[in-house]
Amino acid sequence: MRHISLAGRRRIRLDHDAPVPAIGPGDVLVRVAACTVCNRSDLAYYHYYGLRDHCATGCFGHEIAGTVAAVGERVTSVEPGRRVFVRTPLTSGFAEFAAAREVSVGALPDDVPFERGAILQLLPLAVHATRGVRLGDRVAIVGQGPVGLMALQVARLRGAAEIAVADLDPWRLDQSMLLGADRTVLVESPHAVPDRLGADFDVAVEAVGTPHTARACVDLVRQNGLVVFLGTHHVDTEVTFDMVKWEKKGLRVHSSAEPTDTARAEAMAVAVRLAFAGRVRLDTILTATYPLENLQEALDRLSQSPTLHPAGHDTPHRTPPEKTLKIAICP
Repeated sequence: MRHISLAGRRRIRLDHDAPVPAIGPGDVLVRVAACTVCNRSDLAYYHYYGLRDHCATGCFGHEIAGTVAAVGERVTSVEPGRRVFVRTPLTSGFAEFAAAREVSVGALPDDVPFERGAILQLLPLAVHATRGVRLGDRVAIVGQGPVGLMALQVARLRGAAEIAVADLDPWRLDQSMLLGADRTVLVESPHAVPDRLGADFDVAVEAVGTPHTARACVDLVRQNGLVVFLGTHHVDTEVTFDMVKWEKKGLRVHSSAEPTDTARAEAMAVAVRLAFAGRVRLDTILTATYPLENLQEALDRLSQSPTLHPAGHDTPHRTPPEKTLKIAICP
């Protein structure tokens, strides 16, 4: 099969004769129809391979949609021929086939194109991240990339009374309004978020993955408010906080990662129900589709982002790539 892997820092390799992944008793083999590029993890692995240990161990190409080709003997929830999306596979989706554990595979509605279906990988993540949002809450979301836009939609479904969002890019904020934001704020830097967005939110969702945006969320919430870490801190892996401020506010915190298979299964089940009910929009988040051979072009386009550089370092990019959210790669 055709398969693209990381061959070094900022280097990828296309293999035309790679072996089809083997699956175990509890695994599923998926014929990949589309794999969207993760704007955070995939790009961090690509740019920091060999420099950060975790960039050599993560799955490069993990947002997959396709058709079940085979199942292990203990798999009961899907069968060959079923349309599915995958959350965190065992092998890369930048290939014609990928393997995944059964708990990471969810049914894909027939009316959802595969290119959009791959984006559903973000939905269980957003479901788990927003589990602390209660009916009537005021919610702030910092960052309106793909995962921030998905969190916006799920927070609205959970009954938030007000959702205010902030981003560096006015075009992304336009998409936020289409997806239900009550208020959008354009900021010139993460430092400006608290002054521009306000304070006393019940929940602040950090959907970027930088030290500045993480600290901004502490300033946004009220006493005993909830800070959610949804953005992935692959570039700046260590973040410092003013713990006196944190203690005075008595803040609560949780991340978006599902710590157990039970939590993952619950989030996947909710995501599948929402997908079949048509409660989330994916068309707004998908902005381009490239063939597998053009993955390099997609990586180059998405790499025009300031968040790929460590905090305090010079970057040639002040905003995200123009009018770009998710790019789907189709084998």
